[in-house]
Amino acid sequence: MMNLMRRFSSWSLALVPVTLVLAVASRADALSGGITTLSFGVNGCNECHSGGTVPTVSLTGPTVVAPDSINDYTLTITNSGAQTFGGLNVSALIGVLATGGADGTDTQTMTGTGGRAEITHTMAKPAVSGTTTFTFTWTAPSSFTNVSLEAWGNSVNGNFSTSGDKAAHTSLLVSQIGAPTPTSSSTPTPNVTPPGLANPLRPKIRLGHQKIQLTTVASGLTAPVWGTAAPGVDPKFLFVVDQAGPLWRVDLTNGTKSVFLDVTSRLIPLGVFGPGTYDERGFLGVAFDPNYATNGLIYTFTSEPAGPTTDFTTLPSGTPPDCQSVITEWHVPNPTDPGAVVDTGSAREVLRLDKPQFNHNGGGLIFGNDGFLYVSLGDGGGADDQDGQPFIGGPTVGHGPTGNAQNLGAILGKMLRIDPHGTNSANGQYGIPPTNPFVMTPGALPEVWAYGFRNPFRFSFDSATHALYVGDVGQNSIEEVDIVVGGGGNYGWKFKEGTFSFHDNGPGAGYVDKDKTGIPTTLIDPVSQYDHDEGIAVIGGFVYRGTALPRMVGHYIFGDFAKTFSNDGRLFYLSRRELFSPGHKLRRSRIAEFRLVGQTTFGMSLLGMAEDASGEIYALANSTAAPAGTTGVIQRLSPAP
Repeated sequence: MMNLMRRFSSWSLALVPVTLVLAVASRADALSGGITTLSFGVNGCNECHSGGTVPTVSLTGPTVVAPDSINDYTLTITNSGAQTFGGLNVSALIGVLATGGADGTDTQTMTGTGGRAEITHTMAKPAVSGTTTFTFTWTAPSSFTNVSLEAWGNSVNGNFSTSGDKAAHTSLLVSQIGAPTPTSSSTPTPNVTPPGLANPLRPKIRLGHQKIQLTTVASGLTAPVWGTAAPGVDPKFLFVVDQAGPLWRVDLTNGTKSVFLDVTSRLIPLGVFGPGTYDERGFLGVAFDPNYATNGLIYTFTSEPAGPTTDFTTLPSGTPPDCQSVITEWHVPNPTDPGAVVDTGSAREVLRLDKPQFNHNGGGLIFGNDGFLYVSLGDGGGADDQDGQPFIGGPTVGHGPTGNAQNLGAILGKMLRIDPHGTNSANGQYGIPPTNPFVMTPGALPEVWAYGFRNPFRFSFDSATHALYVGDVGQNSIEEVDIVVGGGGNYGWKFKEGTFSFHDNGPGAGYVDKDKTGIPTTLIDPVSQYDHDEGIAVIGGFVYRGTALPRMVGHYIFGDFAKTFSNDGRLFYLSRRELFSPGHKLRRSRIAEFRLVGQTTFGMSLLGMAEDASGEIYALANSTAAPAGTTGVIQRLSPAP
């Protein structure tokens, strides 16, 4: 979805701060000073985490063991600072891993390529007196020679965020009884201060004056990520995209829901680490044609298995994509009938493009006031919009020498504008509006409306001013809100993350600073931003134009997926109203957090936002942070009593 994945990611599964690997020393894919597990690349936890104080780590346990024996090991993480949490990731190329007791709580076991087993803590473990310890067992195989246990220890200082911690490395060699014991060639990661700004934005997001109450309208969904009204249809209906596959028609008067369309069978299997686990792919967007009441046309954005053809690719020849993003047109007979459903045999493929990695999909679809269809696309995934970064399945590809977001000849990292009723595109399935900004630019794709985005997961048009608001998910430091007015603008990634300069740092974790050397002066800054002390993935929303919250009219309402990846989403609004006025310079705004009456926290993972026909706004959330389960809810932002 929004790319919560940073270095392992976003949208990063920043919740796995300790990695430990067991590798066969004689294997060609054995470790050599780094980790190659399901979750992390050669820099281990540093792939997800940056900043903070580097801890010291130690790994203890037997170093000479018998075949088929069960052996206990302990990883200890100590930090001179205020260590509050640690986490665990264990991977083995051979043997069997297991956790138990306190260290077995909140874990999941996965199997990866080549039978590699992995145990991952899904919740961080509290430190005791500044130290976190993890115990686990490794059952030796029936026959082996030498095994290298590689461990990366990570501590969290103060709060759990990707800007508040740093990992260190240790190793332990284990030999079978009677086998020669080699000398370890691995060396600990040096305790060096990471580059960049550890805390780019010091002001905290404060509680604002606005009080709201969250009223549950419907429940029992899986992972709702977008909701919208259908033009010309009874305004009591809200159509909600469920990432797992259904498009729900929800009656806002009584909360009943029915399946309007189900695209589950078209989707790539969801769950990066198996069923029930995190993913950003799936059913991500829907748009109703402005003339839906008479033509019955809708459009969907889905992540599908790679087919034999594609309209766009950024991958080297012969390299298979992770999946393909597909825009499909559907027809609804009798669209104004309250019981109407989509004709599943009416599907017409409009556009299909290769996705290099599973994350950074974008996925937004909205018709503008001009009648054209706008499409948001992320930079392709992985991290830092560059090739060669360690990632799930191997080093990233498909980003080219300059990255996709800044390459006008690449489809990814862009906002597109197309005419789904036209035919003058290369595949003949849609039209290119002649007023698109790069129609006459050599080497540029004529579909591009704006560029320089990392993962514009959710965007919307202000129904009053028609300005386009974009929530662009950041890399390791900054989340931002952009306003796109007119076409042709460059919104910065990967020259910038927010208003800061971004440095991809080779195979290391990218970072931000204030050095603007070599940064084009034409880049457009966001109208608001916050750093990862406050949240890890912005969820774009809407400028409020309803009537239930009169003091919020003209304010942009949005939120963040989770502050610490622990079902702690947040609901925000921009303090200033009406940031865009035709003919005037865009205004910037600080961010405030809603005061939630009747509850102290949001208490779920915020997955998306919705707007009904009357301009009222809804929060879409669940308690799994994944496209799994039935905890998904639709909650109306209602006036406080």
